[in-house]
Amino acid sequence: MALINLMKEINYTNSTLLNVKCGMLNSARELVYNVHVCCPKDLPDSSVCGQSPPIFYIVGGKDAQLNQFPWTALLLYKRDIARPWTTSPRCAGSLITNRYVLTAAHCLTVTRFTEIGVRLGEHNLETNPDCIWLLKKKCAKPHVDIDVSLAIVHKQYHTRDGRHYNDIALLRLARPVIYTAGIKPICIRPDFEIARSSFENHTLEIAGWGDSSRQQYSSVLLHGTIRGMSPENCLTQFPTLRVDRDIQICAMGRDGTDTGRGDSGGPLMASVGRADHQFYYLAGITSYGGDASSYGCGPAVYTKTSSYIWWIKWNMMNIWKKSFM
Repeated sequence: MALINLMKEINYTNSTLLNVKCGMLNSARELVYNVHVCCPKDLPDSSVCGQSPPIFYIVGGKDAQLNQFPWTALLLYKRDIARPWTTSPRCAGSLITNRYVLTAAHCLTVTRFTEIGVRLGEHNLETNPDCIWLLKKKCAKPHVDIDVSLAIVHKQYHTRDGRHYNDIALLRLARPVIYTAGIKPICIRPDFEIARSSFENHTLEIAGWGDSSRQQYSSVLLHGTIRGMSPENCLTQFPTLRVDRDIQICAMGRDGTDTGRGDSGGPLMASVGRADHQFYYLAGITSYGGDASSYGCGPAVYTKTSSYIWWIKWNMMNIWKKSFM
């Protein structure tokens, strides 16, 4: 209310504030009032995002460890507001700020559902809170379910012969989430070199509650290590995928069996640094696989996040501006 009264007192309008750069209005009159224009926070930096705790790996294990990928979100659906949430169809997303989640556009085209939500801090769908035993019992905080107040699907999203293009959507949460050990954002890197990269031969990670090797979903968060392929090799070996180098990444498991562990819309992760200076960034968003008969034993295609940095930032800024209208 104090800001509104101040605007009235010195005849500021919403458009005046929106069209001023971040900082202090610098005319002599404004200096008397010491008025500042507040801008929304940009995407978090690596001191906040992409932080994963030290992991005690189980040799040959497929299950993710508790809080290993704290940005992994599970999408929730309702047929109407009075009904309980359901996690089917199984789609995931990635928390990128305390208010936004990135996912695949095709996860929002399920017409039989009218309400969408996001679950954060989830690990085992069958327990809440989630606990593990190391030297003693350790439990995470209970998961958090949050309504989605706005879902933005890329305007040029389309499908062709089972393939998805511009398969990206931005979800605004109904309220900001509080970061915990089990809820943190993943980094997004706008680097030019990242935007040009096909991630060929890069070691990448995926996580989700999908496991096509058993032809059923997993109740526990799974993860897998996969390797990027050049679009040329991907096209040669798997011509039906038709990867677009500019906006997509092709990758598959080293043994050809790991791609099924990711959910649609879930994160394709790359890491930077070593040991305690390592952080993860969102290289891609799980989009589609090859022939359904071989899904989980072949490559998958991911929406390249770096190609949509400005789309993400523009929409976040546009939503912020509209909040003043």
